[in-house]
Amino acid sequence: MVQPAGTAWHETRALGQLAWPIVVGQVGMVTMGLVDVAVCGHEGADILAAVGAGRIFSFGVVLFGLGALRGLEPLFAQAWGAGEHQQLPTALARCLAFAFAVSVPIALLHLLCGPALTLLQQPPEIIPAAHEYASIRAVGVPAAFGFSAMAVWLQGQGRVRAPMLVVMIGNVINLILDLILIRGVELGAGWSIPAFGASGCAWASNAVEFSWLLLLGWICRDALRDALRTPRRALWSASAWQTMCSLGLPVGVQTSLEVWAFNVTGLMVGMLGAAALGAHVIAMQIISFTFMVPFGIGAAASARVGNLVGAGHPWRRTGLIAVAMGTAWMAASALLLLVLGETVCRLFTTESKVLAVVLTLLPVAAVFQVADGVQAVAFGVLRGAGDTRVPAMMNVVAYWLVGLPVGWWVGLMVTKEPWGVWSGLVVGLVLVASLMMGRLWLVSGRQTLRVTSAAPPP
Repeated sequence: MVQPAGTAWHETRALGQLAWPIVVGQVGMVTMGLVDVAVCGHEGADILAAVGAGRIFSFGVVLFGLGALRGLEPLFAQAWGAGEHQQLPTALARCLAFAFAVSVPIALLHLLCGPALTLLQQPPEIIPAAHEYASIRAVGVPAAFGFSAMAVWLQGQGRVRAPMLVVMIGNVINLILDLILIRGVELGAGWSIPAFGASGCAWASNAVEFSWLLLLGWICRDALRDALRTPRRALWSASAWQTMCSLGLPVGVQTSLEVWAFNVTGLMVGMLGAAALGAHVIAMQIISFTFMVPFGIGAAASARVGNLVGAGHPWRRTGLIAVAMGTAWMAASALLLLVLGETVCRLFTTESKVLAVVLTLLPVAAVFQVADGVQAVAFGVLRGAGDTRVPAMMNVVAYWLVGLPVGWWVGLMVTKEPWGVWSGLVVGLVLVASLMMGRLWLVSGRQTLRVTSAAPPP
């Protein structure tokens, strides 16, 4: 039985126990990308550029589906909190069906990579390899979404270590397959595995995603066995699918538009020269690692708040404690960034022009990453309460109607400096963080109705 929110220490400890495996799992996924880049980088600039372009396109379209699946977590967390464990296999069956339904159009979108890169005037010599990479990666989309569906289902029940362990195993598989398929291997006696370059990297990633699906499927085998017994009428219930779409699709839109806001910021910075773009990439790489912690806290808060809502307990205290945890981490990270920023940046570049620009971005990053931590955790809290549509609209307004126009005007029209473009991120993130906190306070102050498959959320 889920107990009511306890003391501040009790809730901090509970959230921490849920958050750290999620953080480790996210770091593991980022590490896989870094390994791909490192191995490809040793095989030549063209392979690296092709994989980089293909990955950007693939990630951009996959984000929507992954976000939509995260939006379904309240269904599982609230059912678990209400003690309705017998409903969880049916919920898993629906989530997997939803994942497959979303994966098909997203996989097909990968086939547009080549035309999209041509339209964006990318270097012609890398487009064929980038298109081949993305086309191959389409094969792995259903497996990745199936894994994510089971991971979110487990997370709603507070079972967060299994997905983390599976991701760690996947990292080992990825490294081995990258070295074999990208570089090729001489086996002796006239036998060898040829170097497949960018396509080898894509097949390695696909193999990892299918290994994730199989490993987590084995862990969830009992639930999957029960899920397979779900009656067809219950599986395709119109009210259940309406609820899933009402919960998941806004989160998918929010996730996509938030990341693409950062991508558009990068494009604007690129208009100011190669050194500016290089500095932007380095600064974003640094703060992306610090962001993993509030991301994990937000996911943990989503599960914990969902459990409390399902059990009929108040959840404001838990939500505020989660936001405080994320804010404290990002504030400490911001301080370290200001003190040790130059030392950290020198690990990425020794180019004086690039380094000089990075150092102008770090103070701006220190400000906006605190706001970023607040909004990430607050959105996770609201997601656990089943409140996804209004926060998604707040996100669109803050980034696309306010933040990006401010960045364009200050950065490209007034200062003509990268930090001016980044000022738009500060404005957008501070605004969305303020709106999210206001929404959290409002929603947590009234009785929160459970989200079920019987009807869409209010």
